[in-house]
Amino acid sequence: MTLRRTEWSAIALSDRTYTRSDDSRSRSGPGELRGTLAEAQRRSDAIRETLATLQVTERSTDGQISVTVNDAGNLVDLRLGNVLQRRDGDTVGREVLRVVQAAQGRVATTVQEAMAPLLGADSEAMHMMMDKLRSAQPEASRPPQPPRLPDDDFSEGGYLR
Repeated sequence: MTLRRTEWSAIALSDRTYTRSDDSRSRSGPGELRGTLAEAQRRSDAIRETLATLQVTERSTDGQISVTVNDAGNLVDLRLGNVLQRRDGDTVGREVLRVVQAAQGRVATTVQEAMAPLLGADSEAMHMMMDKLRSAQPEASRPPQPPRLPDDDFSEGGYLR
Protein backbone atom coordinates (compact mmCIF):
# COMPACT_ATOMS: atom_id res chain seq x y z
CA MET A 1 0.00 0.00 0.00
CA THR A 2 1.41 3.32 -0.95
CA LEU A 3 -1.11 6.10 -0.47
CA ARG A 4 0.29 9.45 0.49
CA ARG A 5 -1.34 11.64 3.10
CA THR A 6 -1.82 14.36 0.47
CA GLU A 7 -4.03 11.95 -1.48
CA TRP A 8 -6.20 11.46 1.63
CA SER A 9 -6.60 15.21 2.01
CA ALA A 10 -7.51 15.66 -1.65
CA ILE A 11 -10.12 12.94 -1.37
CA ALA A 12 -11.51 14.39 1.83
CA LEU A 13 -11.82 17.86 0.37
CA SER A 14 -13.36 16.59 -2.86
CA ASP A 15 -16.61 15.84 -1.02
CA ARG A 16 -17.40 19.50 -0.62
CA THR A 17 -18.16 21.78 -3.53
CA TYR A 18 -17.09 25.36 -2.99
CA THR A 19 -19.14 27.09 -5.67
CA ARG A 20 -21.48 30.01 -5.37
CA SER A 21 -24.09 29.09 -7.95
CA ASP A 22 -27.41 29.87 -6.25
CA ASP A 23 -28.74 33.41 -5.82
CA SER A 24 -28.39 33.64 -2.03
CA ARG A 25 -24.73 32.63 -2.17
CA SER A 26 -23.89 34.84 -5.13
CA ARG A 27 -24.83 37.93 -3.10
CA SER A 28 -22.37 37.08 -0.34
CA GLY A 29 -18.99 38.71 -0.26
CA PRO A 30 -15.44 37.42 -0.28
CA GLY A 31 -15.52 37.08 3.53
CA GLU A 32 -17.85 34.09 3.32
CA LEU A 33 -15.61 32.43 0.75
CA ARG A 34 -12.57 32.99 3.00
CA GLY A 35 -14.50 31.41 5.87
CA THR A 36 -15.37 28.41 3.73
CA LEU A 37 -11.76 28.04 2.62
CA ALA A 38 -10.55 28.37 6.22
CA GLU A 39 -13.00 25.62 7.21
CA ALA A 40 -11.65 23.42 4.41
CA GLN A 41 -8.09 24.06 5.60
CA ARG A 42 -9.00 23.16 9.21
CA ARG A 43 -10.67 20.00 7.99
CA SER A 44 -7.66 19.07 5.88
CA ASP A 45 -5.29 19.69 8.81
CA ALA A 46 -7.44 17.53 11.11
CA ILE A 47 -7.42 14.72 8.54
CA ARG A 48 -3.64 14.92 8.12
CA GLU A 49 -3.10 14.91 11.89
CA THR A 50 -5.44 11.96 12.41
CA LEU A 51 -3.77 9.92 9.66
CA ALA A 52 -0.26 10.81 10.83
CA THR A 53 -0.94 9.19 14.19
CA LEU A 54 -3.07 6.28 12.99
CA GLN A 55 -1.50 2.87 13.55
CA VAL A 56 -2.74 -0.71 13.70
CA THR A 57 -0.99 -3.30 15.89
CA GLU A 58 -1.51 -7.03 15.50
CA ARG A 59 -0.04 -9.90 17.52
CA SER A 60 0.46 -13.57 16.81
CA THR A 61 -1.70 -16.04 18.71
CA ASP A 62 1.18 -16.91 21.05
CA GLY A 63 2.09 -13.22 21.54
CA GLN A 64 5.68 -13.69 20.35
CA ILE A 65 5.27 -11.55 17.22
CA SER A 66 3.92 -8.01 17.30
CA VAL A 67 3.70 -5.79 14.23
CA THR A 68 2.50 -2.23 13.78
CA VAL A 69 1.52 -0.66 10.45
CA ASN A 70 0.65 2.95 9.65
CA ASP A 71 -2.39 4.34 7.79
CA ALA A 72 -0.89 3.27 4.44
CA GLY A 73 -0.25 -0.28 5.69
CA ASN A 74 3.52 0.17 5.86
CA LEU A 75 5.33 -1.73 8.60
CA VAL A 76 6.56 0.74 11.24
CA ASP A 77 7.37 -1.62 14.13
CA LEU A 78 8.23 -5.30 14.50
CA ARG A 79 8.85 -7.03 17.82
CA LEU A 80 9.93 -10.65 18.13
CA GLY A 81 9.94 -12.62 21.37
CA ASN A 82 13.00 -14.57 22.51
CA VAL A 83 11.15 -17.89 22.23
CA LEU A 84 11.28 -17.51 18.43
CA GLN A 85 15.04 -18.12 18.47
CA ARG A 86 14.34 -21.82 19.01
CA ARG A 87 11.94 -22.06 16.07
CA ASP A 88 12.60 -22.76 12.41
CA GLY A 89 13.37 -19.53 10.51
CA ASP A 90 10.96 -20.32 7.65
CA THR A 91 8.11 -20.92 10.09
CA VAL A 92 8.83 -17.64 11.89
CA GLY A 93 9.02 -15.80 8.56
CA ARG A 94 5.64 -17.13 7.44
CA GLU A 95 4.07 -16.22 10.78
CA VAL A 96 5.52 -12.68 10.61
CA LEU A 97 4.03 -12.24 7.12
CA ARG A 98 0.67 -13.58 8.31
CA VAL A 99 0.59 -11.12 11.23
CA VAL A 100 1.64 -8.20 8.97
CA GLN A 101 -1.11 -9.06 6.48
CA ALA A 102 -3.65 -9.30 9.30
CA ALA A 103 -2.66 -5.79 10.46
CA GLN A 104 -2.83 -4.44 6.92
CA GLY A 105 -6.26 -6.00 6.54
CA ARG A 106 -7.51 -3.98 9.54
CA VAL A 107 -6.20 -0.64 8.22
CA ALA A 108 -9.28 0.13 6.10
CA THR A 109 -11.68 -0.39 9.00
CA THR A 110 -9.49 1.61 11.38
CA VAL A 111 -9.18 4.50 8.90
CA GLN A 112 -12.94 4.45 8.35
CA GLU A 113 -13.64 4.61 12.09
CA ALA A 114 -11.14 7.45 12.58
CA MET A 115 -12.33 9.48 9.58
CA ALA A 116 -16.11 9.11 10.02
CA PRO A 117 -16.38 12.07 12.44
CA LEU A 118 -14.35 14.26 10.06
CA LEU A 119 -15.85 13.25 6.72
CA GLY A 120 -19.22 11.79 7.58
CA ALA A 121 -19.76 8.05 7.63
CA ASP A 122 -21.77 7.99 4.40
CA SER A 123 -20.20 10.90 2.53
CA GLU A 124 -18.91 10.70 -1.03
CA ALA A 125 -15.42 11.53 0.24
CA MET A 126 -15.54 8.59 2.66
CA HIS A 127 -16.64 6.23 -0.10
CA MET A 128 -13.89 7.47 -2.42
CA MET A 129 -11.25 7.15 0.29
CA MET A 130 -12.36 3.63 1.26
CA ASP A 131 -12.43 2.48 -2.38
CA LYS A 132 -8.92 3.82 -2.91
CA LEU A 133 -7.67 2.27 0.33
CA ARG A 134 -9.20 -1.13 -0.38
CA SER A 135 -7.78 -1.18 -3.90
CA ALA A 136 -4.32 -0.52 -2.46
CA GLN A 137 -4.46 -3.47 -0.03
CA PRO A 138 -2.18 -6.39 -0.82
CA GLU A 139 -4.01 -9.31 -2.43
CA ALA A 140 -3.54 -11.58 0.60
CA SER A 141 -5.26 -9.17 2.99
CA ARG A 142 -8.26 -8.46 0.77
CA PRO A 143 -11.43 -10.25 1.77
CA PRO A 144 -12.18 -13.16 -0.57
CA GLN A 145 -14.63 -12.45 -3.36
CA PRO A 146 -17.63 -14.76 -3.67
CA PRO A 147 -17.35 -17.21 -6.56
CA ARG A 148 -19.08 -16.21 -9.77
CA LEU A 149 -22.22 -18.10 -10.53
CA PRO A 150 -22.62 -19.69 -13.96
CA ASP A 151 -24.33 -17.54 -16.55
CA ASP A 152 -27.56 -19.57 -16.60
CA ASP A 153 -29.60 -16.96 -18.44
CA PHE A 154 -26.85 -16.25 -21.01
CA SER A 155 -27.09 -12.53 -20.29
CA GLU A 156 -23.35 -12.20 -20.81
CA GLY A 157 -23.68 -13.34 -24.41
CA GLY A 158 -22.41 -16.87 -23.92
CA TYR A 159 -25.14 -18.55 -25.93
CA LEU A 160 -25.03 -18.68 -29.71
CA ARG A 161 -28.30 -18.36 -31.58
